[in-house]
Amino acid sequence: MKRRDLLAGLAGVPFAAGLGATAAAQDAYPNRLVKILVPFGPGGSTDIISRLVGKQLETVTGKPFVIENKPGATGMIGTTQVKNAPADGYTLLLGSTSTLAANPSLYKQMTYDPSDFTTVAVNGSIGNFMLVKPDAPYKTVKEFVAYAKSRKEPLFSGYGNASSRVPSALFEVTTGVKFEEVAYRDAVASIQDLHAGRVDCVFPDQVVGESYVRSGYVRALAVTSRERSALFPDVEAIAETYPDYAIIAYSCFSVRKETPDDIKRKLNRLIMDAIYEPSVMERVRQLGFNPVPREWGIDQCDAFVVREREDWTKYIKLAKIEPQ
Repeated sequence: MKRRDLLAGLAGVPFAAGLGATAAAQDAYPNRLVKILVPFGPGGSTDIISRLVGKQLETVTGKPFVIENKPGATGMIGTTQVKNAPADGYTLLLGSTSTLAANPSLYKQMTYDPSDFTTVAVNGSIGNFMLVKPDAPYKTVKEFVAYAKSRKEPLFSGYGNASSRVPSALFEVTTGVKFEEVAYRDAVASIQDLHAGRVDCVFPDQVVGESYVRSGYVRALAVTSRERSALFPDVEAIAETYPDYAIIAYSCFSVRKETPDDIKRKLNRLIMDAIYEPSVMERVRQLGFNPVPREWGIDQCDAFVVREREDWTKYIKLAKIEPQ
């Protein structure tokens, strides 16, 4: 305190006024536009959730929450942009399994570290689909594996991000089938190429795949969660045939770790309450997400993300994916 008093004395009144203005700005948070940066293209689960929550936050706070999509490099471009933004709570990261759990084990050179961020709210968890063409000759996971093993050439598996690549690779290791991987800019592009017959299967999250499955554009062969999805009870879980196989994804809201604690706490309450607003929660459940408890604070949310990163590190090792 002595050093602070000395500096205040040297600088005069403007210094003290600046401190007061900073404190007032934090107390009034948010007092201007807030940007929610989604490091993937429109239409994915992260994008849909961000828009649902952002709209509710606008209603509650009276301030604009603008969604900005920054796809590329499996989420690293957008995530790095948040890392480099001011730590003032006005640039939020819509984090995900890809950016905060899988990427650190998949890439040797990262432009950010998950520890650069604090997760202030978790939207929930969800399993992935295993999608195939509607007219594919196999109707079950068992039949798919038999078909794949009967071929001399490997099948093609497409992915648009890390959280759709790892389930595919883990499926290979678990079942003994062989895939040739095909990378896409996002999950939607991989589904479109599946429909066109350029790849044989893709593993997007259920939010991305839901409308394509319901329309008959592609067919859901299975889900990656241990249990069947409540929204698609007729679609088997891979774990029913291969009990050791189970993998889920999640999305969350994160900020730079240097963000003031009072703003982090404010965001935690604002976002968790927004998720549990009845109309938002109804849509979240319709999308297939399993929400976390409303009372979770920052410690619980951040711990969840750390645990998932540890789990995905194990999955990637089991899948024998070498870092690029």
